[in-house]
Order: sequence, then structure tokens, then C-alpha cells
Amino acid sequence: MDSEQTRARLKTLLHDRALIRESVILASGKRSSYYWDARQVLLDPEGAALAGRLGYEQLRAFAPLAIGGPTSAADPFICAITAAAFAAGDHWTGFFVRKEAKKYGLQNWIEGPFIEEGTPVVVVDDTMTTGGSVLLAIDKARAAGAQVVAAMVVIDREEGGRENVEHVLGGAPFVSLFTAADIMGEAPQ
Repeated sequence: MDSEQTRARLKTLLHDRALIRESVILASGKRSSYYWDARQVLLDPEGAALAGRLGYEQLRAFAPLAIGGPTSAADPFICAITAAAFAAGDHWTGFFVRKEAKKYGLQNWIEGPFIEEGTPVVVVDDTMTTGGSVLLAIDKARAAGAQVVAAMVVIDREEGGRENVEHVLGGAPFVSLFTAADIMGEAPQ
């Protein structure tokens, strides 16, 4: 399957399995008439393989050594990308950023292999509205000494997150595999 076929298949899976049309409150606090539960696709072996391959293809030019993001939402995408990278001969580790530091043990914000000072990393997430979760993950990765070389999401809801993240990235690229409109075939409501 070439990249275009991979992208088309992942788009179909996200539309058919991850798009939920009902009124919900998003992590940003906004109310929406639809919700993306991308984990329904990213935790399926086919969806994980497709997303991992596309993510890896988009990120390899940035030469990261680690991929990480907000825990729970980004976990399946992180694992899919690192597995695709390893299959292609690149050893990228993964890391998860907690919503708050652990209250016991080492009291870490970040879980996973230690990120050494200057390690090039990419911060990823499944779905983005305002970018709050991505911004927290970028901040914590930098605080741990990482050099954030890019950020990526599977689905950008196109509600201001891109601009917020690009501002904080300071020139490093932001990539979305899809926008909400790409998948829905219409402007989001």
C-alpha cells in the first residue's frame, strides 16, 4: 500500500469509527456537536499500523530521537510511530507526559526512557482543538531538557490550536495528518 492508499484508508477508518456526532464538552471546555475518539482507530492494529506509518513518514525528516505527548490520548499514536520507525531502522523511543507530576516515587512529569539534555523530540497528540494538551507536553519536554523539533496531531479540529502551537514552537514545524474538514468532507460545525 503506497502513502496515498494508506492515507485514504486511515481517513476512512477515522470517519467511520472515530467520529461521534453528539453534543459533548471538549477538554478545552468548548461545547461541540461532534467528537473525535481517535483511540477507536489508533488502538486497532490496522489503524495503528496506518497512523504509525504516516506519522513516521512525516517526521523522519526532522530526525527526532524520541516521540511523546500527553498521556492517554497520545499513547497509541506514540507507540504506533515508534514501532513504524523501528521497523524502518530508526530507534525512536517514546515518552508520556502526565497531566500532573506523580505525588510519589520520583515525582516525574514524564514517563519513559530518560530524555537527555538536547535530545531532539517531536510532541504528538491524537486530536487538537485549542492545543492546550500539546502546549503542556511541549513545556514539560523542554523543562526536561528536550529540543522540540516539531509537533504533530492526527486530527486538527481547526479551532485555533494550530496557531497556538506554532507560536510556542518558534519556527519548528507543526503537522496534522488530517483536519476535521478533511475527514468530514465539510467545514466543522
